[in-house]
Amino acid sequence: MTMGHFRHNAIKLILLCGLISLLSQSCKEDSPLADSKNPIPFNTKFIGQIESPLSENLIYCKSVKLKRNSVIQSFDIAKDGSIYYLQIAGTSSHQLNLIKGTPADSAPEEMMVFEYFGHGTNMAIEEQGDGTWIWLGSYGNKGGDGGYGGSQAISRIKYEAGSTVQSGAGEHFYLDGTRNIHPSINLEKDILGVQYSKKVSGVNARFFVAYKLSEAMALEVEDVKLDMLKYGGENGVPEKTETPVIKARRLSRLTPLYSFGVSDGHGGAVGEYAFQGFDMDDEFVYYYEGFGNDNKVEEPSKAFVSVLDKNGLLSARKEVKAILDSEALKAAGIADRGYMEAEGIKVKGDKLYTGFASRLMQDGTDTRLANVFIYK
Repeated sequence: MTMGHFRHNAIKLILLCGLISLLSQSCKEDSPLADSKNPIPFNTKFIGQIESPLSENLIYCKSVKLKRNSVIQSFDIAKDGSIYYLQIAGTSSHQLNLIKGTPADSAPEEMMVFEYFGHGTNMAIEEQGDGTWIWLGSYGNKGGDGGYGGSQAISRIKYEAGSTVQSGAGEHFYLDGTRNIHPSINLEKDILGVQYSKKVSGVNARFFVAYKLSEAMALEVEDVKLDMLKYGGENGVPEKTETPVIKARRLSRLTPLYSFGVSDGHGGAVGEYAFQGFDMDDEFVYYYEGFGNDNKVEEPSKAFVSVLDKNGLLSARKEVKAILDSEALKAAGIADRGYMEAEGIKVKGDKLYTGFASRLMQDGTDTRLANVFIYK
């Protein structure tokens, strides 16, 4: 048994010991989680502000028209305050548009396109002296509906406005035995966060693994054989089904800083609603979930932020109450019928950013808009 297989079996054991309950719990086995009984306190001040009603102070950007009339999937915030929005390119579902703008830009133009990468559930930027690097899941598989998902690798690609790249571009990172894999980056804490999902004994679960970013970057590049995937068939490109061999850094060769799994919850537990993104640091995972109300004004949209400590225990869980007042959202020009779908979360020092896709019904058109709230 390889070290990678051992670690993944250990994670499975953690899930089976505690995750069938409503919250992730530590497993009293030979694992890093064994001695934890109480969650690590989370005292950052923004946690108390998440339940605040909508106000101008919470709006970082609002009602942003992206390149296509489709919802935002994820985002990140640069040091200069600019925003990188990620969206599926409408009917060109093999493409992800990465659009850059300032908080004041109502229709940003600068864009980079990623083809065959996946759904874009989570992405991150890494700002270095030689430029900005984009991290996101790659080598997505084409489904029966023409959409892409089930990313098998993580890619690190230099941001080049106006360019179009495919899954083979950039550097790749691979974690044995995983699909639906997504990254987060905390450069200050030297953290590469990895999230993937799978079923264990019939239970839907999401796994979180933290590595030192510097250790991941120092790994040797080696040949990695992916599972069979299908892609292409758009814009005259022939559809292909193949089992690619890629050059990648194998994360399974590292010892994680921490790892745990969370089952889909019920009745107020973590994972009760659709998973909409995450962020990670050296102690905590920030788990974002929610749903839009399908423009049913009488039924408010829902969004929750849960903070799980490195042992998988719940340190805090708060409802984002700024989206509950449909009249306030309408007055702010964000959504006229209360549709606010949670899409992406970022923690930057003592600030929390939450993303939302909203809808405005104007002149018979259903316009999809991007919004980011800030808690500080």
